[in-house]
Amino acid sequence: MTEPYYTDDAVTLYHGDCLDVLPELSGIGAVVTDPPYSSGGMYRGDRAQTTVSKYVNSDTAAYRPEFAGDNRDQRSFLAWSFMWLNAARHASLPGAVLCSFIDWRQLPTLTDAVQAGGWTWRNLATWHKPGVRMQRGRFSASAEYVVYASNGPVIEGAESPQNVLAHRIDQDREHIAQKPVVVMEWVLGVVPAGAVVLDPFAGSGSTIRAAMNLGLPSIGIESDERYCEIIARRLSQGVLL
Repeated sequence: MTEPYYTDDAVTLYHGDCLDVLPELSGIGAVVTDPPYSSGGMYRGDRAQTTVSKYVNSDTAAYRPEFAGDNRDQRSFLAWSFMWLNAARHASLPGAVLCSFIDWRQLPTLTDAVQAGGWTWRNLATWHKPGVRMQRGRFSASAEYVVYASNGPVIEGAESPQNVLAHRIDQDREHIAQKPVVVMEWVLGVVPAGAVVLDPFAGSGSTIRAAMNLGLPSIGIESDERYCEIIARRLSQGVLL
């Protein structure tokens, strides 16, 4: 059994690959996560670049460390997504919900992987990011999406959130792809009261921090020890927005 990197009354954090840790888990009521998209380009060569090269621009100029797992080609992204989604479902209770972020390029692939992994795809939610630079004559690239699914018949969540939320990107984030805690609290509105929330790609810990704010127990898995340290520090702070 993998030893926790950090644990308290409400949170358990593991340092490791989710494919190694997931088979050891059970009793999960919700999987809420933001996996590496392997996106950021139109061609395989683009996706193979570093995460800083792909995602850091004039809006995110401050230095942030690279993160792993973001350079898969389309077929390997599909196969890998199926593996972690299937493992997460086996760790989940009947009726558990899945909410996974993704961008427009990988949306079709992820929804295929969700269904191949045994989840029932139920809806799509949109996070609109005001302030993203506009492109003349084109639609803006100012949204990310949440694939919403369930492990069989769904158990109702604690709230009834709209499937569109407008909220700006955090400028002081510590992870290139860090989601605002407010955005994660919005997503957690579809989670049943008291459910154990699992994030297999914990990053800088926004899902875990949001679950703590809402009084939900959570389990995080993160492959990079630098981010495990960041998560532990964020959990020691007061309520974050």
